[in-house]
Amino acid sequence: MFRKIFVLSLIALTVAGCAGTKAPVARKPGSFTSLTFPVSSDQWRNGQAQLAINNKRGCGEFAGNILPATADKDFTLDIEGGRDIFFHVSREGDNISCNEFGLFYAAKGNEYTLSLKMENQQCVVSMVEKTPSGAQNRIKTYPAYASTVDTRKVCLSKDMLY
Repeated sequence: MFRKIFVLSLIALTVAGCAGTKAPVARKPGSFTSLTFPVSSDQWRNGQAQLAINNKRGCGEFAGNILPATADKDFTLDIEGGRDIFFHVSREGDNISCNEFGLFYAAKGNEYTLSLKMENQQCVVSMVEKTPSGAQNRIKTYPAYASTVDTRKVCLSKDMLY
């Protein structure tokens, strides 16, 4: 009897001691798919980012803004790999306002970085893909169109919106 109580007490102490010292699990390259938004206070003033999955009929539906309220560091979000992903990014600068929509294919296991910059008074979207082997490539994004009536709907073609 004493031995059972001792063993149970030892197990309880071990579990209690481990619960407070959980180390974060390191994610191996290729085991997840993510999208990072490089964020700095000047880059994302009044900024917004939204994502939608292509419903296989050429459209999707945006959820709310995924950027954090305070934009003082890069923001990374796990996304579903093996899918076409619509994006909407916007920001305001001193002299220009950017509001860009697009689509890219998120391969399983790759990490993506979506940047929105102002160059020569023009809004420029760029997407970089990092593979599990560490190779980084700039990838092409494709145009997408959002409804002005239902601001959540996004499609590959303007004709599909209404």
